[in-house]
Amino acid sequence: MSIGHHSKIGASLPFVGSSKGKQTGKGRDDWQAIFSGVWGEVDVKPVAEGDISGSLSSRRVGDLTFNRIEFGNQQFEKANRPSSSDASFFSLSFPEGGEALCKFGDVETKLLPQNTYLINNGLPAKLFVEQNYSTFNVQIPTEGLENRLGRQANILSRPIVQPDAIFHMLQCLIMEMLENVQENDENAKSFLTNQMLDTVAFFLSSGGMMSEESLAMQSVRAKVLAYIDAKFRDHDLTPQAIADACGISRSYLYKVFFEGPSVMERLKFRRLEAARSLIEQRSPKLSMTDIAMKSGFSSSSEFSRLFKNEFGVAPSRF
Repeated sequence: MSIGHHSKIGASLPFVGSSKGKQTGKGRDDWQAIFSGVWGEVDVKPVAEGDISGSLSSRRVGDLTFNRIEFGNQQFEKANRPSSSDASFFSLSFPEGGEALCKFGDVETKLLPQNTYLINNGLPAKLFVEQNYSTFNVQIPTEGLENRLGRQANILSRPIVQPDAIFHMLQCLIMEMLENVQENDENAKSFLTNQMLDTVAFFLSSGGMMSEESLAMQSVRAKVLAYIDAKFRDHDLTPQAIADACGISRSYLYKVFFEGPSVMERLKFRRLEAARSLIEQRSPKLSMTDIAMKSGFSSSSEFSRLFKNEFGVAPSRF
């Protein structure tokens, strides 16, 4: 059973809107406005002659937004990266019925049920639905997963093969967040969000492999990333210190992060994200040196160099 088809989850997502109409009719314009409110600026067109259709139910919980979306006879195109006023996010999609074709440049991926897809909203993309396609998805702020998975170029896919203990855990966390949204305070929402993002990263990076070795490595990876998230402000954090704190050898730490960004690259990016957040708050009491120190950098010059390399502009001009 897919996540979105769970009856309690479906009932917990408020209806936002739907539309059916000709290309030139008000229905298309209404749907384009509804969907642009979720995905950012998009251009919606019919794939073939006839009406397009769409419906959206959505709920925001903390930093996450949960959606159920239905499409019919339409394509939408996101031509540009988000503007500076738009929040960049990943869409974690669980297709429920039908199929869609997603294009990133020359790369094409079919979105099919019994699979999960992580889609980078910060890239130009096109989606084509000839008949009907329905999906449940979760919008996740970019930094929430980049801190755990590293940079994702366009789309990451993962089959759902039952029984799947990690997928079941993910289902339970989503249901907990949506069913008890009124009862959970901000601390509970933050805790559940972090638990969910750890599980999402575990789920996507496990690739369906459930061997004892792969599960053990993924468990260690999650533990290390949680430790980095808690201790990144420590200027003296080293691979050996991280390994010791997580109860593993330094060589095993390197093995766990052999593929993708290294453990120190993840630490660097976590610090840069913390610094960017402080800069965006524009506190007049904090100098760039203060921001560098508060974010875990050992010197302002190192911070400035790494920040410019990552974001293309000096921190003082961000």
